[in-house]
Amino acid sequence: MSTTFAHDQQQLAELAESVISQSIREGASDAQVLFFESNTLLIEMRQGRLRTRTRDTQSSMSLTVYRGRHQGTTSSTDFSSARLRETVQAACRIAGYTGEDEFIGLAPESYLCQASRNLDLWHPWDLDETAAQLLAHRIENGIISAGQDVVSDGAWVSTSQSGWYLMNSRGFARGDRQTNHVMSAKALAKKPGCSQLDFWSSHSHLASSMMAPEGIGYTAGSGALAALDSAPLTGSRHCPVLFAPSCALTLLEHLVQATSGAVLYRQNSFLADGLGRDVFSQHISIDEDPFVPQGLASRSFDSDGISGAARRIVDNGRLSGFFLSAYAARRLGMAPTGNGWGPGNLSLCSSLTRDSDGLTAMMKKLHTGLLVTAFSGGGPRLINGDYSRSLRGFWVEGGEILHPVDGVTVAGNLADMFRNIAAVGADRLTQGALSSGSVLIDGLQVAGR
Repeated sequence: MSTTFAHDQQQLAELAESVISQSIREGASDAQVLFFESNTLLIEMRQGRLRTRTRDTQSSMSLTVYRGRHQGTTSSTDFSSARLRETVQAACRIAGYTGEDEFIGLAPESYLCQASRNLDLWHPWDLDETAAQLLAHRIENGIISAGQDVVSDGAWVSTSQSGWYLMNSRGFARGDRQTNHVMSAKALAKKPGCSQLDFWSSHSHLASSMMAPEGIGYTAGSGALAALDSAPLTGSRHCPVLFAPSCALTLLEHLVQATSGAVLYRQNSFLADGLGRDVFSQHISIDEDPFVPQGLASRSFDSDGISGAARRIVDNGRLSGFFLSAYAARRLGMAPTGNGWGPGNLSLCSSLTRDSDGLTAMMKKLHTGLLVTAFSGGGPRLINGDYSRSLRGFWVEGGEILHPVDGVTVAGNLADMFRNIAAVGADRLTQGALSSGSVLIDGLQVAGR
């Protein structure tokens, strides 16, 4: 795959400088512009047949101008001089009509990133369409190797390269680039009167770090087969629930949602007043590190040009940090945290976890209760933490899987769920910005159909 963008970093810097200068001449008191380019190759196979073959090239520019406390935002996919000039003029016109907001503006200069870090995110994959199709075939072979009752419902191979350059009128000007490679499988298991789907993927900045294609397919195929022949879970009960790693990550996702941006300054989160309070079990800590080499959410700066920091979000159960852009921080009267593009490499850990605490050991700790392996709907109400989700998984007795279950609903409150985490497994999984092992929660309401 070609590693050439339409513009190199120097050319993007010159375009950005031109846009900022034009914005000031058009009457803006401040301005910020982001130029972005990407190249992507995507192959999709289904049961040996090519379904999608895509080569996609994208270019975009996003401009925000300020006229005092008024803001105008525009974007363009055309980098020609005439089009950029029209985009600047449109942004300045918009700023003349928008309402006044005392909290808008560029990030304070003292918080801006002073030097980009080498985070080892650029590893182009020499992959053409033929090689990508061969990898997709290997994924599908992995799916069918899981058993005779499972077939492929899709195999995907993707490689992409992206580069960007951010500049503002206060002197910030930095760019970066990264590669992203993904292989995925969707498996369909079928028996008379019953079918189940399961999905698995591997994602890395470095192609050689991904899971083997056959392993990706086999994991999806095995998951779909294991979910067949589900037995009903009748009635309602209060019991311990074990979230498999892929499901445990949603608990971190809900924490981020409840401690970010508008839900905080509008007081629409059950954790809006949670700083400094014990909100998790005391053995739980959650760390953020946007500077992990090859981390899937690593970056030198965010959408405001602010450098994040390696920090502890939850310290022995106590909430010690929010996820704040420059705007949200002003609304809250707090310092920005460099999270304008979301969290950077967030990891949930327990001081009680041992190296031997894999999923089998965690089921022994569960003893009798529900193992959750996939969600099919629902979610929390962030304003009060009420939680209800439909799911599939397994009923466990005596630490052993008894049978698969489907159409089950689990309900509780996130505040109670966080405080009632009894154990975290060593079976760690990383997807995007989030990392966790399986999570055992003491006591949730579980109901069958």
